[in-house]
This record gives sequence, C-alpha cells and structure tokens, in this order.
Amino acid sequence: MRASAKIDEKRCMNYLIEDQDQLKEIEPLFKELGERGGEVAVDTEFFREKTYRAKLCLMQLGIDGDQYCVDVLAIDDLQPLKDLLVDERVLKLFHAARQDMEVILQTLEVMPKPIFDTQLAAAFGGLDMQIGYSALVQDRLDIELPKSQARTDWTRRPLSTEQVQYAADDVAHLAQLRELALQDLNDNGKFDWFEQELADYYDASKYLLEPALAFQRLSGGGLKIKQQYALKALAEWREAQAQKRDIPRSWVLKDDALFDLACRMPRTDEEALSLGVFGRKSGRYLAPQAVQIINELEVGDEVIWTKVDPLTKQQKKTVSNLMRKLSELAKQHHVAQGLLGTRKDVEGLYRHGQSEKLLEGWRAEIVGQPLLKALEAEQA
Repeated sequence: MRASAKIDEKRCMNYLIEDQDQLKEIEPLFKELGERGGEVAVDTEFFREKTYRAKLCLMQLGIDGDQYCVDVLAIDDLQPLKDLLVDERVLKLFHAARQDMEVILQTLEVMPKPIFDTQLAAAFGGLDMQIGYSALVQDRLDIELPKSQARTDWTRRPLSTEQVQYAADDVAHLAQLRELALQDLNDNGKFDWFEQELADYYDASKYLLEPALAFQRLSGGGLKIKQQYALKALAEWREAQAQKRDIPRSWVLKDDALFDLACRMPRTDEEALSLGVFGRKSGRYLAPQAVQIINELEVGDEVIWTKVDPLTKQQKKTVSNLMRKLSELAKQHHVAQGLLGTRKDVEGLYRHGQSEKLLEGWRAEIVGQPLLKALEAEQA
C-alpha cells in the first residue's frame, strides 16, 4: 500500500491500493463503517472516448479523513468494493453522482445506495446546476484545488504521485461539503425536496439503455409511419451492435445515416452502399444487416413520433414570458433555475397543459401551479 505525503495539518493520508492483498487489508475498515453507520466519500476516474461503456480505471474513497485510491484495473476481485457500495448502513457521498453511478453500475453491476450528491445540494442552495467540484470547494471552503491532471489518461500505468494526489483531492472535501449542504437544506426547509429529487438517481434504467429503447434518443416526427418503424428498428440494431462491440454508437452509424436509411428504405446491398452512409470496410457487413432489417420490417398502426409544429411568433413570446416567470420563481426560492425546469419543460407545459416533471412532486406547488396560473393569465 503506497502512501503519499500528508495533505493537511490533520495528517490525512492518501493511499494507493494496487493489489488484492491491499484491498483485503482495508476491507475491515469497510465493515466497521457499516457497523457504526458511517459515511464514505466516493469518486471515480474513467475513460470513455473509444468505448460504448465508460472504462472504470480508479475509484477513490474518503474515509475518516484518509483517502484510498483503488486501482480497479490492477485488482481482479472487487467484491469488497461492491459490498461497501450496497451497504445501506453506509452513506455514500458524491459530487455529480449520476456519472459515477453510471460507470459503477455498468462496471461493477451494483447500485450505490444510499447517496448524497453535493452538486445537487448546491443547486438547491441557488448555485449553478452544473457547478464543478473544484468550484464548489473554492466557493464553500475557500480552498483552491490544482487542475494539472484534469485531462490525464487514467488507463496508463503506473500512476504518478501527482495523479494519486489529484484523484484523492476529489474525495478529500466531500464530507465537509455535505455537512454544510445538509445544514443549508434543513435550515431552508428543502431537505424533503432534495430527497425526492435524489430518489430518481436510483433508477437503473437511467444508466443502462436497452437497445429496444434506443429510438427514444431520436425524433422522427417528420417521417412517414413506415419510415418511423424503420428508424426505430435500425436504432435498436445499431445500439445492439455498439454494445456488443463496445464502441461508441456513432462508430457503427451516425444519426444522420440512420435517417438516410429509414427515408430511402434500400432493398438491396447495392442500394444501401450507394447511399454513402457506411464506411469503406464496415459497409461490407453492415449494409446487408441493415437491408435485412428493412426487408423484414413489421409496421404497426400507431405512430411512434408525432410531428411537432414550430411555435408561432406569439406562442414563442408566451413561452418566453413563462421562462421569465420560472426565473423569478428560482430567485424567490433560491434554487438553480435549471433544477426547477428547462425551456423544453416549459414549452411542453404550454403545448399540453401538463408536465410529469413540473406538476408532480416537490415542483408542483412551487413551480408547476404558478406557471399554470401565469399561462391562464397570458391566455385570458
């Protein structure tokens, strides 16, 4: 177990866990955390530029002031980590939890629970919805963190002392941030709102995309019904290909290529290749598969996407007025505007008079109902 130099006056240490024996050595610490209902700060370093799934490279744990950087690429059996992450007696502290939970779920196949997200808590305190960890540490603790390793390649080994220090810093202050945020949430009566919002983080479907649902990322409202079903089938096929080969979906086919195939509906390999949407080499095996999907297509009776007409000038003005009202509500409740809702949410409320996001849960009373009243006034 390699220890770095002390990082502050409390003599907190950074430890690099590089093999199975070292992980086993700190496993009793994980169990002791559970027995006393403790908390652990968690962060991950990963790489996703050339793969479908993010490649987990390092997991940092902050426990009682010390930081443990676990080299997951060097250790075969990560069961102690999995046990810690699912131990519901232990609170897991994250910043911007969704991206970490995604890579943990996809790599370790466990859902961390329960969690506390300092970025989300900051948004409930009126700070920017996407405030970064370093910026929050600077704002709340007046500590400036180094950024020298922000673009480092975490797949390369051995890890340098500078990399370990940088990674350890990412969990070193989460406990302090959580303590301050929790006080703010309780003092301002927002803890229940925070808990409601956090519940959505445990929905595994947010992190694992089933190929059959890949069409939901696209919009085919302008297509004929047969073309819509073709686009849906092709999107499912592309997603399955990307997952199987562990490459970005755009490396299989870009979105515009899917639309070209769905619109043109080629019936032969030659027709498909003539569209110029496939790579020189990949076309030899992808084009026949795409053609087979189109030739065997089953078309249903219901449209998949409904065409959405552009807003008129007057309608755009109404939506802008509603957005100004949303901004006023954000300032009134001292909450990040992006947390309350987006222009897309507001436009959906205007078009349909309903919104699953704005008219349910904690947002209903403080955002949804006031916006509906403002809309009624606009249309009076």
